Amino acid sequence: MKRNRWQENPQGLEPLASQAAHYALHMMRTTGSVPPTVIADTDEGYVFCMPSELTDDAAKDRFAEVTRLFAVAQNARALVMVVEAWARLPDASGHLDTDTPPSQAPDRKEVVVLMLEDHSRNATCMLPILRDDAGTFTGFGETGPMQFGESAGRFSGLMPRNKPSVREAAAAKSTLFSLGMNITNRGFDPTMN
Repeated sequence: MKRNRWQENPQGLEPLASQAAHYALHMMRTTGSVPPTVIADTDEGYVFCMPSELTDDAAKDRFAEVTRLFAVAQNARALVMVVEAWARLPDASGHLDTDTPPSQAPDRKEVVVLMLEDHSRNATCMLPILRDDAGTFTGFGETGPMQFGESAGRFSGLMPRNKPSVREAAAAKSTLFSLGMNITNRGFDPTMN
């Protein structure tokens, strides 16, 4: 985990989505990919949490549980999970083939997905990855508006629906520390990309 400096206007999902998009752009420009990352909007600013690896379903399940603890421990107002993924979009007639996984579909699109949650809302935003003929990242395509609605899956329901008590936050911090997680400030500034 790492702590970032205080950010202006920390209320709502829109500023958090903007922070996540800046982070994704920075990572794509500097490394060519975006590691799975959770960013929490807290009273102390944005706090980042990154797993060491997500190689199998057990690691993904563990990261989801760690993220739930992280949200409580940081007393997060909102979270965004930032991941690279393959996506399939509906064709011109609105049909979406759900039988073929996106990773195996010839018409798949490479995207960075922002999955946002606060205590009462969920939203998703996709940042289409653009690459040149050599495969080098050149930018993000048109993102469109955030899509609000219900979400499902292991990486949904990460935020507690009610503000955690001081005791619950302390217990979550203790559990995270026992798992070897600590908070460091590495001075990440996504505006410097």
